Amino acid sequence: MTLLGVGGVGKTRLAIHAGRDLHRAFRDGVFLADLAGLTDATLLAQTVASSLGLRDDSPLPPEERLVELLAERQLLIVLDNCEHLVDDCARLLDTLLSACPEVRVLATSRTALQIDAECTLPVPPLSVPDAGDHRRPESLVSYEAVRLFTARATAGEPSFEITADNCTAVAELCRKLDGVPLAIELAAVRIRSLSAQQILEGLADRYRLLTQGSRAALPRQRTLRSLMDWSYGLLSEGARMLWARSSVFAHSFELDAAEGVCPDAELDRDDILDLLAELVDKSVLLREERAGRVRYRLLETVREYGLNRLRASGQLESVRQRHRDWYADLASEARAGLEDGTQVTWYHRLRSEHANLRAALDYCAATPAAARAGLKMAADLQHYWVMTGSFSEGRRWLRQLLAAEPDAPERVGGLTVSSKLAVLQADVAQGLGQLTEARTLAHSTGQEHWLADIAHTEGIASLFWGEPAGAVAHFAEALDGHKAAGNDFGFMLALIQSATARSLLGETGHALEQCEDCLAISRRHNDRWCAALAMWTQALLRWHWGDHARADTLAKETLRIKEEFGDRLGIAMAMEVIAWVAAKQGHHARAAQLLGAIESALSTVGATSLFRPLADDHAQCERETRAALGDEAWLEAFEKGASADFDAAVGMALRRSVRSPAPSPVPRQEGELTSREHEIAELVAKGLSNRDIAATLVISPRTAEKHVEKILSKLGLNSRTQIGVWVATGHTEPALPHHPGEPSPRGTSHALGA
Repeated sequence: MTLLGVGGVGKTRLAIHAGRDLHRAFRDGVFLADLAGLTDATLLAQTVASSLGLRDDSPLPPEERLVELLAERQLLIVLDNCEHLVDDCARLLDTLLSACPEVRVLATSRTALQIDAECTLPVPPLSVPDAGDHRRPESLVSYEAVRLFTARATAGEPSFEITADNCTAVAELCRKLDGVPLAIELAAVRIRSLSAQQILEGLADRYRLLTQGSRAALPRQRTLRSLMDWSYGLLSEGARMLWARSSVFAHSFELDAAEGVCPDAELDRDDILDLLAELVDKSVLLREERAGRVRYRLLETVREYGLNRLRASGQLESVRQRHRDWYADLASEARAGLEDGTQVTWYHRLRSEHANLRAALDYCAATPAAARAGLKMAADLQHYWVMTGSFSEGRRWLRQLLAAEPDAPERVGGLTVSSKLAVLQADVAQGLGQLTEARTLAHSTGQEHWLADIAHTEGIASLFWGEPAGAVAHFAEALDGHKAAGNDFGFMLALIQSATARSLLGETGHALEQCEDCLAISRRHNDRWCAALAMWTQALLRWHWGDHARADTLAKETLRIKEEFGDRLGIAMAMEVIAWVAAKQGHHARAAQLLGAIESALSTVGATSLFRPLADDHAQCERETRAALGDEAWLEAFEKGASADFDAAVGMALRRSVRSPAPSPVPRQEGELTSREHEIAELVAKGLSNRDIAATLVISPRTAEKHVEKILSKLGLNSRTQIGVWVATGHTEPALPHHPGEPSPRGTSHALGA
């Protein structure tokens, strides 16, 4: 379904609202993919995958990878702002919907995608008064546009109300704005300084000027443009410049970015904060606060207007250059930040800046004179590509920039980082070829400081080839090189991976010592990333050594750290060990729940080769818990874990307290239904099949069938029709508690906002 309408008509708001209403109908959730900040169509599939929490760590083409990951999932994708990539969106969705029968898409666009699977729904403007229908204030409240204008006006000026004096102006204003919500909101904010009549007069002046412009534009676009022009004219000169210059940011930005990109001889850096406040106050910029940090965002229609103004001023190129330089410096600073005690902060900052990093790299790739800076920037982001699992995207940028700069000194770093990402995707042959070139260039250009990283990646390649002895030798060279260069982060990573190689050689004691050495260095730097890797490696070694209690403690601490980063793959790997220990201690239901939660977590990031070494122990844990519980009880426990939202799953693994339904004050009689059975009985009464019930409650069809059989048995009934009669006669409980472990509205809202 594509929601069609002009800019500012409310397509996004409607789509998100619909997604939240529909969340229980989709077993695997509802996700928002916002394309507003995406300018490179080749990143479309990766952007959609990232919005779903899926990693791009596979060597498959992004479209094929997305199809592979979604083939068996039942979910809704809200694909917002498709109009500037309409052909590419059409091709991707045509492929996706053909191959993934239970995936649904709710798109927003100014034009239809025109594929066979598409239904379109025009989103009309709000209802407005007819000409002359504004003589009495009370008659206006039936019009949606008037209600919106009143709500926004009173938010800024609480004393505002529609009276006999202003009702004519308000009605005419809403009518001339054609009921476009964005236009109405932009106009309503002026009530703080102007009357409704003055707003109407200001808008009318712009209409007269606009009649000399393009007659090909749609009337609503002319209306919105006139309002933009007028809003622009009411700003201070500095705020106008800041509006235009901030349009180079992709999606959103922070204060320091605005201060670094927008000032020049005409616009003083010290004025930026006050000018941002002016733009927020005038509803040009949206202010969003997350985790104590404020980001600013232009709506896409407003951003387009600013970009046109910037282009007309002749300053677009210079501001884009400053944007590129600022984000190149941010990437360089982030490389150091991701190696020390501020790495969690830097990790989340880079995640929020991903669209801007893409925009800067895109500029570098498209501008020959900037390719060298882009090559260094892409290499500086090496830890970010790895930590977020963005292997394919990192390789793509490096491939483009390496091709553009065949002789630059930065080529050594680019080749080294590209080879590491290739090896981590199991594309070992490609990675080794790049490493050979990188090693030769490092010697010939005097950049020996890259040799430690090259040896390090050669060690990882040896692990993938199944040659642990060769890996140990490469890691020894890397350790010496990192130590000589004072690169403690690289040294810690090499220690962990060397420990992995030694464990494969049966040198468990030596491997544990290397993990301890890593943790000692980690504590000095207040590092979290390497500490988590070292503890997880220790947990695995302790498990195989039979020290289950210690393995459990280490895995839980790993989980707490991985939760800080939002690293779902790392979280799933830590939960594996916790599940194994639970099974070994006889807590089979808990272990089965954790196995379900692990499967759910892995499905959100996709299958990965990095998880395969755990397959044997995972299978053993599943066999033991199934044997102990029986198939039906095991499946119920497994599905309880699989249906839990992500926060609940982590809480389950860490044994955090969760709210449980209050116990019944009266013991349940033998024939009395459980709360879950009451819920299913009501769904049967509504005519839902077992498959529909399963999809609604996020359980398997077989489990739904079992519940229906128990309901029939307990009530002494013999048909689904009789269950409907039983419900209709009022035998159900008046209200059902929310079951712990079931998807909640809060969890879905979080997924949409993500």
